[in-house]
Amino acid sequence: MKALVTRPREDSQGLAAELARLGFEVQVEPLLDIRAIPDVPVDTAGIQGILATSANGIRALARAVPDRHWPVWAVGDASARVARDLGYTRVASAGGDVESLTALVGERCDPAAGDLLHAAGSVTAGDLAGGLGKAGFTVRRVVLYRAETAGAVSDGLAAALAGGELDVALFFSPRTAATFVTLVQAAGLATAAGRIAAYALSPAVARELAALPWAAVHVAAAPTQAALLAALCPDSGGTPSSAATDRGPPMTETEAPKPAEAPAPPVAEPAARPSSPWLAIGLAVTLAAMIAAGAATFDEWKTLLRPPAPLATVAPVAVPADGLRSELTTLRERLAQLESRPGPAGGDAGLDARLTQAEAGLRTLQAQPAVPARLSGEVEELSRQVADLKRSSADAAAVLRLADRLERMESRLHELESRRGSAVALLLAVGQLREALAASLPFDAELRAVKALAGDDAEVARTADILRGRAAAGLPTRTVLAARFHGLAPAIIRADSLPEERTWWRQTLERLATLVTVRREDGDTVGDDAAARVARAAARLGDGDLSAAIAELSGLEGGPATAAAPWLTDARDRLAADRAVSELTAHVVAAVGVRP
Repeated sequence: MKALVTRPREDSQGLAAELARLGFEVQVEPLLDIRAIPDVPVDTAGIQGILATSANGIRALARAVPDRHWPVWAVGDASARVARDLGYTRVASAGGDVESLTALVGERCDPAAGDLLHAAGSVTAGDLAGGLGKAGFTVRRVVLYRAETAGAVSDGLAAALAGGELDVALFFSPRTAATFVTLVQAAGLATAAGRIAAYALSPAVARELAALPWAAVHVAAAPTQAALLAALCPDSGGTPSSAATDRGPPMTETEAPKPAEAPAPPVAEPAARPSSPWLAIGLAVTLAAMIAAGAATFDEWKTLLRPPAPLATVAPVAVPADGLRSELTTLRERLAQLESRPGPAGGDAGLDARLTQAEAGLRTLQAQPAVPARLSGEVEELSRQVADLKRSSADAAAVLRLADRLERMESRLHELESRRGSAVALLLAVGQLREALAASLPFDAELRAVKALAGDDAEVARTADILRGRAAAGLPTRTVLAARFHGLAPAIIRADSLPEERTWWRQTLERLATLVTVRREDGDTVGDDAAARVARAAARLGDGDLSAAIAELSGLEGGPATAAAPWLTDARDRLAADRAVSELTAHVVAAVGVRP
């Protein structure tokens, strides 16, 4: 049996070898051309591992980054095998698709351990970043290669399809399957699929194959190469099955149109042999009588055995028009002479037969001038069909180019939607951070959640730097700061009238000062002494202007500045935190509102 492999050439080598070991003759037709994108910057700082959704992605990453110490989380066994061959020592396979890879990473990785680097192509299937983003992971997707579709089937594949040489065809991606269908239809070879059994890695691949009239379409029990090969050779003895329509339990067969089968022609029953010997004797006597009669009348009918004049030997098309007219005139004259001769009584049967054949020859010659016109018409029709085929092939290539652009746009759309979903989650985390700040609670956990969801967002990093020092203990609210200031204000004023040295005299004055509270309440008081500044700061706090109160107290010196220092520290941190969180909220809301 002969098998068609449609994977990119580098991916087909191992598969072709395995099929050859199973007894198949293999024809490789790469429908995707993998082209590496040169000089792509790859930021590996702070990552905890690599995501490989294709063997081509991990190959491209290995060429771009020489380090092999990171763990690799591969979507399937083929990608994992390539990663190990390239020198990565910690490799795990999800054994399936993007969903299974998302589940595997969610079970074995911690979002707080670092970002994940996705070595990807220009077009990716599924929403890996979105799925992992919902679990709190940050995925850095770096595009390292492009997969360009073929523009037409090769001459070798066209000949194999037209000659009915292929028995099975293996398809590993929806994009490859769709490309095959488009190119085969454009080449006018769609009916050739009726002799081929198609094997698809997944239901999504099988759906793309439905437009061709395959002999059968099979879907592997699991989206792995091993499952596909097990379906192709279910006996597991290494011998490919000869049946093209039944591959056993590992497969689920989709409904595919079957070519109509012509009914078998009726078989004629052989005539029964005569069982009586008298019938054979009668036939022998009759035959002998006929031979004797023929011999007696030989002279009368022997002329009939003469062959007619070889009129049909005239080369029909090679005769020029003038020569043809001359030949017709000569034949007409000969006929006229023959007709004028007296015939024997009762007519000459042999002559009549010859005349009939001559007339037939004349009709053939007379019809010859029309042959070139028919040939010209057929040539024009064939030229038109060739032009249509060429135009169809060009249209197919254009359709495939448009399909590539559409897939890239869809991939970009998925990426934008994933970012938007991550932004929504980030907005919720920022809301929890604001609530913790408003309640004077520690906000270390909320801040870490915001950082994990934001990834390498510079605005979030700036906010984290501002809040990091107070995250463990929390910050007093503005209400608490105002209440604390009213209790602290007398101490600030008293410190302005006490000596700086810590003597018994200062201690005596401090005790006496506590018995009397002197405080100016006029918010418009003029002056730079402690009492005036405290009065203006209290007025600003009453107006809700924390920034102005901080500015007033920042001008204190000496003992009053020392007394006000703890309060000023808390007030400045609160003011900075409120501003940073407000700006962060606006930044995240803008990201959520962006339409992809």
